[in-house]
Amino acid sequence: MKKFLAFFMSVMLIFVLAACGGETSTEGGSSEGSGEKGNKETITLKVGHTLSDTSHYQEGLKKFKELLEEKSNGQFQVEIFPNGALGGEREMIEGLQIGSVDLVLTSTGPMSGFVPEITVVDLPFLFRNAEHAHKVLDGEIGQNLFAKLEEAQGLKGLAWWENGFRNVTNNVRPIEKPEDLKGLKIRTMENDIHMDSFKTMGADPTPMAFPELFPALQQGVVDGEENPVPVITSSRFYEVQKYLTMTRHFYNPSMLIISKSKFDSFPEDLQTALLEAAKEAGDYERQVVSKMDEEGIALLKEKGMEVIEEPNIEPFKEAVQPVYEKYSEQFGQDLIDSIINTK
Repeated sequence: MKKFLAFFMSVMLIFVLAACGGETSTEGGSSEGSGEKGNKETITLKVGHTLSDTSHYQEGLKKFKELLEEKSNGQFQVEIFPNGALGGEREMIEGLQIGSVDLVLTSTGPMSGFVPEITVVDLPFLFRNAEHAHKVLDGEIGQNLFAKLEEAQGLKGLAWWENGFRNVTNNVRPIEKPEDLKGLKIRTMENDIHMDSFKTMGADPTPMAFPELFPALQQGVVDGEENPVPVITSSRFYEVQKYLTMTRHFYNPSMLIISKSKFDSFPEDLQTALLEAAKEAGDYERQVVSKMDEEGIALLKEKGMEVIEEPNIEPFKEAVQPVYEKYSEQFGQDLIDSIINTK
């Protein structure tokens, strides 16, 4: 009997050990290719932007969510907050620094208050076309600007995205020459270069956070605004604006950014997933902007806006030359020339 009990206990012990060894959770995705085995914690990332849930930002971030969750084998889960739900761009950037926001897709507009060097890309009529801008930003110059962001503010640029070329809308009159802007209250971003450019052309620049813009136009607090066509369409500004002039005065890049400390807290494989997903989604988002830009003009005309598609840009370029004179010392003429001369 003693031998039988000893044998029985040995068999039961083997079964218990085998069962314990086989209980490996795959929650958070497969461990294949990650260099880790066993349980994985799911990491939720909140990403905010100020545009609508039908905008190019939203489409790009949906692609980013898809790519990142796939590349991380489900370990990352992305929640997208459009319409300024997490605050204006400046507020969200500050949120990165205190940890209340994980990722922000922002224009360079608020950067004058964080890393002024980055706003060199906001100089008027600096870029010939989108291809020129992409080569500059995806190359050494763009990476150097990200390095300044990291050094000065502890924020890491994951990739350059795009808002597009900005154009003027208003409710008072068609804008065919700089003089037509005189006296108009034009909402601008909180960006010194943008405000100086419109002052030089005779307008009254009125900076305000983007979520405040639609009601300000609706109530006549400002006469007009300036934005890329995809923003004008997705924000339904055609409901409160009559005239659009395709001045293409500023190229407006966007940045997908995260705090450096949060990025560094992730293992190397997840850092790689973040960088790859940001770059691939950014390329996709740029394609969305291009398509929306082409289709948007027809939509705005259909909605009743009067559109000047091919204004004479040379007088506008001449009018803003004092802006270059003012900022050439701050940015360095060599940097400005290297951007202009990028082929």
